[in-house]
Amino acid sequence: MRKLFSLCLFLMFAIPLWATHQRAAEITYEWKGGNSYEFTLTCYYTSSTAGYERDSLLVNWGDGFGSYMPRLIYQDLGDDYYLSVYKMIHDFSSSGTYVISMEDANRNYGVVNVPSSVSVPMYIETELVISPFLGYNSSVQLLNAPVDKGCVGKPFYHTPSAYDPDGDSLSYRLVPCKGINGEDIPGYSYPQASSLFEIDPVTGILQWENPVLQGEYNVAILIEEWRHGMKVGSVIRDMQILINACNNNLPQITAIGDTCVIAGATLDFVITALDPDGDQVTLEASGAPFELATSPATLTPTTDYGLNPSIEFIWNTQCSHIRKNPYQVVVHAKDNSFPIPLSNVYAVNINVIAPPVENLHVITGNSHLSWSPYLACSNVEAIRVYRRTGSTPYQPDYCETGVRPGYEMIAELPANATSYDDHNGGVDFVQGVEYCYRVVALFHDGAESKPSNEVCVQIPNNQPLMTMVSNDNEDLLGHQMLVGWAQPQEIDAQFTAPYIYRLIRNLDGVESMVYTGADLSFRDAEVDLAAVQSLFYKVEMRDANQQVMGTSVPAHAILLTGTGGDRTVSLSWTEEVPWVIDSTEVFRKMDTVFVKMSCVDAMEYVDTRVENEVEYQYYIRTYGHYSLDGLPSPLVNFSAVVKVKPSDNEEPEPEEPVYELPNVFTPNGDGFNDVFTPMRITPELINHVEMHIFNRWGSMVYHTEDIFINWDGNASGTHQPCAAGTYFYVCDVEMTTPEGPVSQRLEGVIMIIR
Repeated sequence: MRKLFSLCLFLMFAIPLWATHQRAAEITYEWKGGNSYEFTLTCYYTSSTAGYERDSLLVNWGDGFGSYMPRLIYQDLGDDYYLSVYKMIHDFSSSGTYVISMEDANRNYGVVNVPSSVSVPMYIETELVISPFLGYNSSVQLLNAPVDKGCVGKPFYHTPSAYDPDGDSLSYRLVPCKGINGEDIPGYSYPQASSLFEIDPVTGILQWENPVLQGEYNVAILIEEWRHGMKVGSVIRDMQILINACNNNLPQITAIGDTCVIAGATLDFVITALDPDGDQVTLEASGAPFELATSPATLTPTTDYGLNPSIEFIWNTQCSHIRKNPYQVVVHAKDNSFPIPLSNVYAVNINVIAPPVENLHVITGNSHLSWSPYLACSNVEAIRVYRRTGSTPYQPDYCETGVRPGYEMIAELPANATSYDDHNGGVDFVQGVEYCYRVVALFHDGAESKPSNEVCVQIPNNQPLMTMVSNDNEDLLGHQMLVGWAQPQEIDAQFTAPYIYRLIRNLDGVESMVYTGADLSFRDAEVDLAAVQSLFYKVEMRDANQQVMGTSVPAHAILLTGTGGDRTVSLSWTEEVPWVIDSTEVFRKMDTVFVKMSCVDAMEYVDTRVENEVEYQYYIRTYGHYSLDGLPSPLVNFSAVVKVKPSDNEEPEPEEPVYELPNVFTPNGDGFNDVFTPMRITPELINHVEMHIFNRWGSMVYHTEDIFINWDGNASGTHQPCAAGTYFYVCDVEMTTPEGPVSQRLEGVIMIIR
């Protein structure tokens, strides 16, 4: 018994001596070909003995296998910091999602926000998605060490200086540090701050204002990669921050803001630093531009040190640098104050963009487009042709790529294409409408060049044109339609006046002629627009000899429907007309008059300013035009009035959470619908929400874990308003149901209307 007791005492005191004393760690990987990847495990230790003895560590590959990864680098960094780098190649048998992990006892002693840290394992994991549809992927590379220092009561800034070799979009968020079996550490808490402790989801800058207590703190940063709105991998970095008592202030950095450069040009700017305490400052920078295989960016000098250090950033860009997502340069300035030198960081995002397609022109009176060969960049993959009705002769901003909302891509052509004939899919073009075109070059990751100049084609008008298919705007509750049309502006000499029009109505699939005569309008008193399922008109024109001169393109009435929900009214309608719709307005009856609620781009509207069991009345008004001079303008058309009574008459599943998102909001500061937030939510049953919002180029503009989302339409990081148009979201929701926890992914479209 005495020997056993002595052995237990020996083991109790021996455990700390064997402990690895991990400060920080992360796993990254590089694709080597096929399903083969080289993994790098980076660890920082606080004990020279423990760190040196760890010449290999066990890594689980997520495919049912594990291996001891050998150490290739061991380095004494001084001040009780020791670096070990492990590497190994692993082959996966098939496509799939794999979680690669490492768990090693123990963390170092005395971490403030990790209870009993010396007894808690260090657990990190990295996610790898192997998919032939998304393409093979290398993880983010983290250029800044996961150990840093700060002062009590002073702002602390840190960035992992992450770059993605594949050009994927990155997002950042804080997660709890992990312990045994990858579970959240019991009792773990984020470091205490006098103001805030957060990470910018777009730039990755960790901001701590301000540390309250001395000590060592561990925080975990989850860095996720996104490609075409799909997650393709992630890395969790577990880092350590040492906070000490000191009277020091951060050095200040001066550099340009986010910018762009046209491929082939040189980007050149100066970065300077200055310390408010008069300390010497070390100034340097890191980031993706310095890691490129061809024509990387340079710094002159590479590092500068002094009272007012200065370095010059020079990048001779090439076409191979073109990509959809920006390159990030992270500037680091560190003073030499004792006992704790402080660092500041500054991020510059640089877009390398492709020059435009030149000399776009059109043969007069035809939709035959031609442009100069795209010789600016040989790595161009395709040429895209875009079209819209009506001209928008804007001059793109210097950094603007692609085309603005309102254009539709009608063709994607080989990279060497120099012409295109637009046949409109075999359907006749609408007379009286101007069709306008722009052309862009397309690159490997979906990046588009700056837009070409705009060219337009006016379709000749030798047939009658419909101008009105409207509910009677004198009595919107009346059961009649107002129908109008215009005489063609170009009439062939073979036709003899006077001219006669025959108006044909198609009501719920039944066609009939409802008017014959010389007038240009007709009041159809036989139609109750509120009661039809489909309604359109077209007009046929004949001369005095009964020769058919032409028939107009049909014009459909605005068919409005409304559905009542729990304190919501959802409206939807159709707009199938040959003219250009300039604006659409939604009206609701307030007391005795109709009041305009909103001007929208989409053919739907959700009214949340309603009460259950109260009847509401709505109608739609549109304004439009033809491009030809001499035609009536504006073309105003009304829907019928619909009556809707919202009611909580749905039978929800018992105790089931509800999380429903709208698809449009109007952040224009009018106090209504200014924030994107769930239409329906049961907060007490929602455990976690993670929302990513992307623009149409696939770049992430917003990220939040707020279950109410509360997006104000501004981009994360820059806090600048996002342009009106279409955005895409991926929203992961974790909820509690009677059957237990459930995870659900919501994907959809958000329309910003300003």
